[in-house]
Amino acid sequence: MLLILPVFLGIVFAIMEMGNIAFWIIVLNHATYECARIGAMKAWSPNTGLGGSPNDMTALMQGEFSTMIKSPSAKIISTSEATLTDPQSGNQNYDLFVQGSMDVQMLFPISSVLMSSPIVCPQGPGGGKCTMTVNMRMPVEQPIPR
Repeated sequence: MLLILPVFLGIVFAIMEMGNIAFWIIVLNHATYECARIGAMKAWSPNTGLGGSPNDMTALMQGEFSTMIKSPSAKIISTSEATLTDPQSGNQNYDLFVQGSMDVQMLFPISSVLMSSPIVCPQGPGGGKCTMTVNMRMPVEQPIPR
């Protein structure tokens, strides 16, 4: 019992820690997708074309992102990138590239030391936390003129 119990508990806590990390990755992925969708829908204006700068879109999406993920470390970055010209409308289309990140606090002291190491969590910061990052690309398509 003395030899097997620490190994068994270590495995159980590591599995629970991986479940916690998987949960936060799913939450971060969904929140980043929704923010990219909001940004792509707000980016096109029929009167002015591609509306707003990436900074304006980032400010809009950061507010929604902070509402979805209530963490002071939750941050979002966005840029717009030109894609191929649409042959039907003759206009340039854009992709909105969004990167969401947050620090995830580990649950258990011993497993958090191992799982927040640079091998498992290369983006840092360590010390019982791990920075998760999700990249999302959403097309901003221009309507066909009539």
